[in-house]
Amino acid sequence: MSRWSFWAVARRSNRSRFKDHLRKQRWNFFQGPAKALKEFILSTGIASGISISLKYWRVENPEDLYDQALQFPFEKILNSEHSLRIDSTTKDSLKDSRYATYKLKDAIFDRFRSKGKEPPKISREEPDFLFYLRSHSDHAKLSLGLNTRPLQQRGHGRIGGEAPIREILASALIRYSGWDAKSQLYDPFCGSGTVVVEAALKLLYGGHTNYRSLASSLPFQKLFRQPNFKENLNLSSEIKIFASDLDPKTLGLARLNAKNAGVDHLIHFFESDAKISENEEKISEGFIVTNPPYGVRLGTKEEAKETYLAWGKKLKDHFSGNVLAIVCGDTSLLGFLKLKKDKEQSLTIGKLKGKLVAYTLGR
Repeated sequence: MSRWSFWAVARRSNRSRFKDHLRKQRWNFFQGPAKALKEFILSTGIASGISISLKYWRVENPEDLYDQALQFPFEKILNSEHSLRIDSTTKDSLKDSRYATYKLKDAIFDRFRSKGKEPPKISREEPDFLFYLRSHSDHAKLSLGLNTRPLQQRGHGRIGGEAPIREILASALIRYSGWDAKSQLYDPFCGSGTVVVEAALKLLYGGHTNYRSLASSLPFQKLFRQPNFKENLNLSSEIKIFASDLDPKTLGLARLNAKNAGVDHLIHFFESDAKISENEEKISEGFIVTNPPYGVRLGTKEEAKETYLAWGKKLKDHFSGNVLAIVCGDTSLLGFLKLKKDKEQSLTIGKLKGKLVAYTLGR
């Protein structure tokens, strides 16, 4: 098979070389040749999950689902030693999602028994294979997840601070900034370190942010074989990624997260007040990529206004020639920076209407 069809869970379509169509709220459909798909899946940073479409059936009731699924060659995907879980969200002809799950599970088990094989095991926590069953009207769609844990975990656990930015949003912000992985990158409000850890993972794995998440994925190996990518050992000894925060405790958390991700050697952390301190490393023709506080979960609205006003002046005075890219959950604060925007992109942050905004400082 030279072309496959996939679904990705993301807030909006990734721009790519494939046919992308936003479906419903968060599901994106894409397809393409296997080699290009492998590259895309390893490198996309804004999807929390990716699954491959297996079958699309016309079903009138749960018994019809069983009959259809019984004909599918599940034994070519997994074997008796593997474990599986079924995630079902169904309606219309399959009104009861739980019952639909049972019927699909029975079909898989009976398929194995009909071939003289022991059926696989059921695992609710960390299965080897995760199947998704969705239905609408009189059709059901079966797909197989390439990841059984959220991709944004990046293959390591992260400890969040008081107001952490999600990895998916951090990845989108880095991409939006235009950072080329060759220039310096600095986050002056690093918090628990999500932005700089995302940047360092891109640097370490040559843009393959999801490498650690998918390296042990059996479905991924079935489709694309074991990814043979190795860490970029030719990285310059000169550190290009910098991060600072005013709070020593938060900074310690960021260091720990970087260590857990295996990228602490690529990031220089230091304590600094982004509004007034001149303790920053010299960033020249680089990228300042950050999520400054906007008075929600951390600080007040008035404090955020003061931060934006003082920080905006400092950016103009000390960081001319750099690109600034920020995510802001309160767009009324942007005017306090007193900077001319290059571009902006609206987005939703939780229940807030926010923006990604980019500037060229000193312009």
